[in-house]
Amino acid sequence: MKTFKTTVLALIATAFVFAGCGAFTQTPQEKEQTAALVSNAIQDGDIYIVIDRIQPRAFPQKETMDGYSISIKDGILKCYLPYVGRANFSFPNEDAIAVDADNVPVNVKTTMNPSRRNCYALLEFNFPNRYNSETFYITIEVYHNGIAYVKVDSQYRDFINYTGHFEERPVKKEKK
Repeated sequence: MKTFKTTVLALIATAFVFAGCGAFTQTPQEKEQTAALVSNAIQDGDIYIVIDRIQPRAFPQKETMDGYSISIKDGILKCYLPYVGRANFSFPNEDAIAVDADNVPVNVKTTMNPSRRNCYALLEFNFPNRYNSETFYITIEVYHNGIAYVKVDSQYRDFINYTGHFEERPVKKEKK
């Protein structure tokens, strides 16, 4: 029985490794372009991360295709991220439960090649919830391959993680 469990776990782990390898296969030129995109975004303070996966603390993780993102440009944060987890207080409305910022000034602390981490850069900042006295503490691990891990912590609810990737900022079309 123990051998069966070990074999099943090994097969599942192998499947995840191969699935992951296939998902991030890039040509050397694509790798270089992605690394340049990440490097320029960090250097210019123009961050645009599209969220792919929600990873709550006590609930199953799930993929998202709803276009959630985090945007920081010129020290101004815009984001609307769904929240799944436990909270220690009630919310005034459904929107108040999300991690929500619309043109909120933030002071981002950027650490390049942080020790004890294998990432390219570490971004840290906080901002107040506009619906109550809660403060969100955000940590973003940025990698050369364009992947970003976002951790959101608060004094009143379970932490939640998001996984996303860097993209070029969408260009707004002007109305004619």
